[in-house]
Amino acid sequence: MIRFDDQGSGPPIVLLPGLAATSRVFDGTVRDLSRDHRVITLELPGHGDRTDPADDTPATVSGAAGALHTLLDRLGVTEATLLGWSLGATVAYAYLERFGRKHVRALVSVDQSPRLVLDRDWPHAAFGALDEDGARDLARGVTADFAAFTANLVGGSFAAGTEPAAEAHGLLVSEALRCDPVAVRSLLADVTGQDWRERLPLVTSSLPTLFVHGARSRVYPTALGRWLGDTLPSARLEVFDSSGHLPFLEEPERFLRTVRAFTAHDKEPTP
Repeated sequence: MIRFDDQGSGPPIVLLPGLAATSRVFDGTVRDLSRDHRVITLELPGHGDRTDPADDTPATVSGAAGALHTLLDRLGVTEATLLGWSLGATVAYAYLERFGRKHVRALVSVDQSPRLVLDRDWPHAAFGALDEDGARDLARGVTADFAAFTANLVGGSFAAGTEPAAEAHGLLVSEALRCDPVAVRSLLADVTGQDWRERLPLVTSSLPTLFVHGARSRVYPTALGRWLGDTLPSARLEVFDSSGHLPFLEEPERFLRTVRAFTAHDKEPTP
């Protein structure tokens, strides 16, 4: 079974990390939210030094969603908010499509696109220009030179025009290198082949949903937030003006206020 942490008490919130990242990227988020929430974090398949070598969860989005369902069943969690960052958000979408609202009361999707590759009517691809050939090359690069892949991925995750704090940058790189390159490649190949543009409105129908996007994201540099706001008008959109792909690290205080306000459903988040 995929390893997890379970801290705090109160309304449950489940944190799902992104590709080539471990739950340690959420350390500061967990410390703060666990003061008044039950915070559960888990690793993606093949990710992190806490991953059980005996775990045979497929390194796919569906495999991760199934592992999440098994975990929530085991823990007896109900009425959880799923908070997925990047690929972790796609895992949350897949969970909702496969299992419905069982265990879930709300969704927070952090800087993720419903489709990661370009097509004729879709400009909101990863890095603004990832096409199908580029996606295949990117996946091959994971196992060809994992250190270079992770360095580029981490370096491009911070806001455009900024110099990342050495501590945050170092943590992301060191945790990325704890992941299994084969699992990372498998997950990347899987997610770049998926298209949630029509499916996302269906899985979030009547579900309280918050989209968080970084205005200076180099991973999703186009007007993706605007598309989400137009396509899912009942959802809430919060754009973080000083953030890239990592608003929970780049604007942590606002991120925590926003998540708390959303989970409480009692006031609007403040800038």
